[in-house]
Amino acid sequence: MTDNDTPQTGNSIDAPEPLVEKGRGFSLIWLIPIVAILVGGGIGIDTIRNRGVHAVITLPTAEWIEPGKTKIRYLNIDVGTVDAVHMNEKGDGVELHCTLIKASKKYLNEGANFWLVYPRVGAGGISGLGTLVSGAYLSIQLGPTDAEPKRLFKALKTAPLESDISPGLTIQLHTEKLNSLDVGSPVYFRQIQVGKVERHELEKDGSGVILKVFFAPEYAGLVREDSRFWNAGGIQVSGSLAHLEVEAESLDSIIAGGIAFDTPSGEKADPAAKGSKFWLHSSKADVETYPFRYGGLRIYIEGPELGSIAIGDEVYYREIPVGAVVTKELLNDSRHVRIGLNIQQRYASLVRSNSVFWNASGISASLGLSGLEIHTGSIASILAGGIGFATPNSPGHEVKPGSVFQMHDEVKDAWLEWSPLIWRGAPGEAPPEANQKSAEGKGSRIARFFHHKNKDEAESQKAGEPNKDSSQNGAHEEKRHGFFHNLFHKKDKAADDKD
Repeated sequence: MTDNDTPQTGNSIDAPEPLVEKGRGFSLIWLIPIVAILVGGGIGIDTIRNRGVHAVITLPTAEWIEPGKTKIRYLNIDVGTVDAVHMNEKGDGVELHCTLIKASKKYLNEGANFWLVYPRVGAGGISGLGTLVSGAYLSIQLGPTDAEPKRLFKALKTAPLESDISPGLTIQLHTEKLNSLDVGSPVYFRQIQVGKVERHELEKDGSGVILKVFFAPEYAGLVREDSRFWNAGGIQVSGSLAHLEVEAESLDSIIAGGIAFDTPSGEKADPAAKGSKFWLHSSKADVETYPFRYGGLRIYIEGPELGSIAIGDEVYYREIPVGAVVTKELLNDSRHVRIGLNIQQRYASLVRSNSVFWNASGISASLGLSGLEIHTGSIASILAGGIGFATPNSPGHEVKPGSVFQMHDEVKDAWLEWSPLIWRGAPGEAPPEANQKSAEGKGSRIARFFHHKNKDEAESQKAGEPNKDSSQNGAHEEKRHGFFHNLFHKKDKAADDKD
């Protein structure tokens, strides 16, 4: 047996040396989780940076709202969604939790507004008709970028006024009652719509209605300081025994109501300023006779009772309408009524300090020694009512606005025979100097103590203070003027009756 054949036992056996190899470097398999982490991180960062803006909008009810479906729109573009609807803490409304796009963040502030758009039917027409297909949505009015940020909003009941978000002219119309007008009612100029009624509300004292009217910039120049507005809704019927006139502004105004206006002087008058106030006449025929139109002499007549006189009744001079009854009220003494008259400016010179006024409405009769006498005015005044007045042949001085006259129950035949020369023509065509002097003659002295009460509106109210007896007032006048006043009073009255 050779050495090589000697059995190997114990540790004497030599083990083979292990084979050591160099590492292969970074394994490509690790790229997958790394890329996933980077992509996920980038998406997360982008999501955080571009995530929407959360806002809460309160409404009285959740009607028309569907969480996850109801959109928030600006200029008909979706800018948000209603995520959830919850009842508020007080239990008197709901809270809409919404998410809007990031771009809206700087506009969600004190100036922003939300309102619900859904189908509406009103006098101004039909709105939100498209929501029958797309569903109701919340519309947003963006606020200014420099306002304080805000995240809790109370939705408006209706869309904001166009005047609040658009340039143009806004004016106020005052009227006694709303009639057929409503929000959205059109405003016409020469039968073309140039504006609309944006809002209406009661006067603070409840005496009338205020309408806020908006005109787009291209039509704002049509409204001037002397523009006149009237209710053009429905069909306007006017006329007399000789003829009957029927007018309608448009088919829309017949159904939904409307307002029309004109400007007598055209562009000669200054443009109306924002917030200007105008009176809304009941009809076009009412424009020339109502007190709030441009120009006119405002005077008052007083008597023991109103009779059949009503606001709008005409004032006649020689059976020609020259003005209208514009106000009526009970004086503070509760024993007399005061009636306001507006005399058209072109006829203002007919009213003199010795003019006499009487109730020309209806028919009156008197029984005397000569028999039964029946007094009537013109046929127009019998049917429509009104006030008549006359001025003596020797006219007194012209009166100031606010002058007060006595109202007689009936006219005297002598008054109807008066035919004074009161020149109303051009200054260069004035009557002779003698006629002008007669206009300032003795009649003015008589007038101060007889027909014209020689007091203004304020003095008239003072004379009728509560608990002040009218007989005491008469005694006061007699004491102030004395014996000669009473003497002249009787003589002048007899002279007038004789005339």
